[in-house]
Amino acid sequence: MFLLQRKYRPLLGLDITTSSVKLIELATAGGQYRVEAYAAEPTPQNAINEKAIVDAEAVGEAIRRAVKRAGAKASEVAVAISGDAAITKVIQMPRALRSADLEAQVEMQADQYIPFPMDEVSYDFEVLGPNEKDPESSDVLLVATRTENVEQRQAAVKAAGLTAKIVDVEAFALENACKLMTHQMPDGGIDRTIAVVDFGASSTTFSVLRNL
Repeated sequence: MFLLQRKYRPLLGLDITTSSVKLIELATAGGQYRVEAYAAEPTPQNAINEKAIVDAEAVGEAIRRAVKRAGAKASEVAVAISGDAAITKVIQMPRALRSADLEAQVEMQADQYIPFPMDEVSYDFEVLGPNEKDPESSDVLLVATRTENVEQRQAAVKAAGLTAKIVDVEAFALENACKLMTHQMPDGGIDRTIAVVDFGASSTTFSVLRNL
């Protein structure tokens, strides 16, 4: 399991791309978030190939420089994989299942939806809520990626002297960040459609969110 941790702890948000390594550290005060530290460092040449980290030591050194420049204090990191490296599927499970039974049932059925050997995959799931057509079933979001995608990021973070506590998917991390800002949106974001555009060095990502 590697996604969707809920318990709060001080974390660095880390974005690793082919062009740069960016980090941010937030703090809360009066129910509001503020930026405590931020920095960006160029990604070493040839350290990342098509979003795969091929030189974890070089990327780790870039992370280390960014941490030093920012003066960040947290030693645990939240990092994400790109959406095209993840497989997502909404499946249905009986609502009556307890947590342990649900986890076992998802594990038994996961190989039906994941086109890789299960020993090469890291996956997690989250219950979304009741299924609209069948009140006796719950919709469950299943997310999976090749374990090497997780391990590459863990290795780079470890090379920087840090610990990767959360490995998420970029789209879900973006959604969670937007949820923290709903109080700043008209009507608290209810019945609102929000567009988020991320202009990267080599690609642009356009996301549409509704009812955050």
